[in-house]
Amino acid sequence: MSGTRRLAQTLFLVPAAFLAVESLADTGARWTETAVESAGNPESSVQLDVGSESALRQRIGEMVDVMSRHTYGGRFMHVRGDEIELMRVVHREVEGQRAELLVAENGEVREIRRLGDRCACIWPQRGQVMLGDYPNITSRLAGERFGSIDSVSDTYRVVSLGQSRVAGESCDMMAIVPTDDYRYGYKLCIGQKTPLLLRMSIYDEVGRPIEHNQFTQVESLERVELSFQEDLVADIDSDFEMIELGGEPVENAPIRQESWVVDPLPSGYSIKSRSWRRNPVTGQYFEHLVISDGLATASVFVEEGRGEASRQASRTSQGMKIAARAVDDIRVTAIGDVPSATVEALVANTVRESGKDSEADSKSGD
Repeated sequence: MSGTRRLAQTLFLVPAAFLAVESLADTGARWTETAVESAGNPESSVQLDVGSESALRQRIGEMVDVMSRHTYGGRFMHVRGDEIELMRVVHREVEGQRAELLVAENGEVREIRRLGDRCACIWPQRGQVMLGDYPNITSRLAGERFGSIDSVSDTYRVVSLGQSRVAGESCDMMAIVPTDDYRYGYKLCIGQKTPLLLRMSIYDEVGRPIEHNQFTQVESLERVELSFQEDLVADIDSDFEMIELGGEPVENAPIRQESWVVDPLPSGYSIKSRSWRRNPVTGQYFEHLVISDGLATASVFVEEGRGEASRQASRTSQGMKIAARAVDDIRVTAIGDVPSATVEALVANTVRESGKDSEADSKSGD
């Protein structure tokens, strides 16, 4: 199999995925203690003032709104494990949709363009462009992942961690603390002068840091023109290989004769979308379900002819948790930036829904 085909086969599975005082007890309390201990600025006045939670949520909402409309640029650092990435970002709004450019400043030369929900990843040294509709692929410091902060009060608490300083800018530090082990926690620092997300860190269910993202330079741009804001593939050499990721849409896949459900879902999660696709590399049909609790996102894939998976084979790949199991000749895979307990619950509870097909046939006949 060629390198291109192997890469496409790997990437098509990566979804748009690529998180009262008594309520802070147990997992939440442990996470909060860790977050406070590593608040970053030793001179910060750390305040766990749950009474100001509504004001903190309002502050996050203001940040989301400003970052969606604001034209800005800068450099940021992404750290996960022993991997360190330095990226240049330029962001603006064009006719109501986001236009964003990410350029890697270390490692292999690459460029990520985004126009609305459409993304292009350009690899000049390989002569390849990978295209796909991934509404959740953004800069790690994009604010929109926190756009539903007001709707997740049952599963996350927001507490103040005082003030800090990032990229020369004063900012308000806060923690988004999960109330159970089915989601990760976050630490944010939001600029005081302009409410941009200057830092975003992710912590696992027991408070260990998973990744850190932090601006090292921020530019507030009056005006910027991006070459691709009208055409995502503008100025790309015509001899580059174009690879469409995500699979081909299908209407009548044989596997669609069965209906699959995730029941029960982990607490606080719901199915945000589902679609049928055909893997252009393997030729297999699969259903893609996007699961979210408003912050954390995971995907469930139901694919035919891949029944070799062992039950609850949980592992980590590229920082994401993966679990899979076989159901007869069907392979169920869950992947996401969520705890192992979440992906394992998703694959264990993805089952055939009995009776739905016959009911649908009956209604069709009527």
